[in-house]
Amino acid sequence: MSLINLPVTASRRPVTTNKCPSKQTILFTIIFFMILIILYVVVGLKQEPKTEIKYLLDLLKGSSPKVLKVSYDFVTEPRKIMSLKTIQNISFQYYNGSNLTSIENYDGPNQTPTETPLKSTIKKKKLRMQATNYLTQYASLFDPNKTTTLKADPNKSSTIQTWWQAAAMIDWYFNAPRRHVCSEIKTMGNWLICQDPPYTVRPPCLVYSFGINYDFSFDDAMSLLGCEVHSFDPSMKTETMKRGNNSFFYKWGISFVNTNTFVPRLDWYVKSRQEWTVRTLKQLMKELGHEKRTIDVLKMDVEGYEWGIVSNLIETDVLKYVRQFMLEFHLFPNFPSMSDYVHLYQTYTALREMGFIEYFNYPHPKTLKKAHFNNQCDVHFVNIYFNWTSQA
Repeated sequence: MSLINLPVTASRRPVTTNKCPSKQTILFTIIFFMILIILYVVVGLKQEPKTEIKYLLDLLKGSSPKVLKVSYDFVTEPRKIMSLKTIQNISFQYYNGSNLTSIENYDGPNQTPTETPLKSTIKKKKLRMQATNYLTQYASLFDPNKTTTLKADPNKSSTIQTWWQAAAMIDWYFNAPRRHVCSEIKTMGNWLICQDPPYTVRPPCLVYSFGINYDFSFDDAMSLLGCEVHSFDPSMKTETMKRGNNSFFYKWGISFVNTNTFVPRLDWYVKSRQEWTVRTLKQLMKELGHEKRTIDVLKMDVEGYEWGIVSNLIETDVLKYVRQFMLEFHLFPNFPSMSDYVHLYQTYTALREMGFIEYFNYPHPKTLKKAHFNNQCDVHFVNIYFNWTSQA
């Protein structure tokens, strides 16, 4: 019998168009809508955060101080599933160089952080031990008979009371592990700058450079970067002039006083009696029309006068306008006076406590003999307490 002649029976199931969707179709549909929801939320996150929150997150991302933790909550509008309206309850923690600092329920850039001790004190104990080793070394060299009765404590500046204790602590500062890790250090002539956010130096930038000695390599490099550069050195025979489109030289010096008759001490750079025009940084900024303007880079190499100048910078509150500060510290055999060393140590400590943390130090060879004591170091700081909001 031929198959093509078989009759069609009434029991055969008719063809229907109401077929149920397969499991694969349902799964695909669910995944598709989940992707749409995720994209909707992501786009919302990128478009709708409050301005100050976005500023904060951008500032903290990859910046110093080291951000350890950031958390926040979403607030959603009713009837709009997962539609971001704002962010609330933002909290974050960062390491400020000595303490773990936290801000809970952030409500603006002016909120005061709460500092809490680090949970782990291993690092602090190690640093304290290293500093104590410097004190022990200096005691063996300059106080072998142990005439000093008060035991010096590296964590208590009030216990540093002799010249050699202060010298030991300054030496420790010169050689201590750097407190900030800058991942992008750029050489500018014979100095360095940190190009990590938020310290990146870019136009329009302002640079003050004190102590040239006919070497403008740093100043020219900063000028090529696009910065406005002001160079100062009263010891040079060069007169005040405009060196380029954005570069200026002044036969003036920086000091802790304002005078036109400053008589410098005789040294390698000053062979005979001279009279200089010197100004405080605050006065120079006023005379040059830079009051309250950010100084992106402040460089200073002034052969021992830096100690009194730094003290003046702290007293006049101008360092709050400085983002990066590099200088060469000097302890010459006869300048500054050893009787001032305790004050010098206190000045250096105050600078560190103001938020200036070292990202690079270059200690010079030193002489640890009282009659010929000599210690110098190039120190590069970033200002972690710079008020980015007020300068925006």
